Amino acid sequence: MSHVYCVGDLHFGHKNICAFRGNLLGNIPITTEEEHREAVIFLWNQRITKRDTVFVLGDAVFTEDTLEDISRLKGTKVLVRGNHDVLNASAYLTVFKDVAGMVRTKASWLTHAPIHPQELRGKINIHGHVHNATIDDRRYRNVSLENTIPFAPVLLSSLITEPERVLRTVGKRVTPDVAFGEVRM
Repeated sequence: MSHVYCVGDLHFGHKNICAFRGNLLGNIPITTEEEHREAVIFLWNQRITKRDTVFVLGDAVFTEDTLEDISRLKGTKVLVRGNHDVLNASAYLTVFKDVAGMVRTKASWLTHAPIHPQELRGKINIHGHVHNATIDDRRYRNVSLENTIPFAPVLLSSLITEPERVLRTVGKRVTPDVAFGEVRM
């Protein structure tokens, strides 16, 4: 049986990733970008089978030399491009089945950055980009890697029906007007 999963912000090749994610990914100690990448691959492959499909919601790789590591991840992978996905689409298509800017499902929009509430049209928005700054609105599901349990892709169906089971409540929660407007300090 196959399943559909989502995750965002893998950040393969991001040399400073440990400064943002800390020195643990789940219970795996990480001190370098290479250890971070290996931990992500390990946790991903524990959960995903070769028959599953995973939507990677942006910021997959920062460097072309880490692109080949995407092929070590089980499953069929679809990239929804993020702000750090700057390689040519042809490069991504060597390891992803498809590359998109946004994907619409029956119940949701899959994007890298959250979309404006007026554009939701009755659907929820499953997104990455904001890392721990989760939008405090039930219409949004933040699947940035550090917000998923257990630091791996999460079932699309669970994101729609029971997000509390698969998403952390860590980090700064922001209201939609802050997320889509100007932040004042």
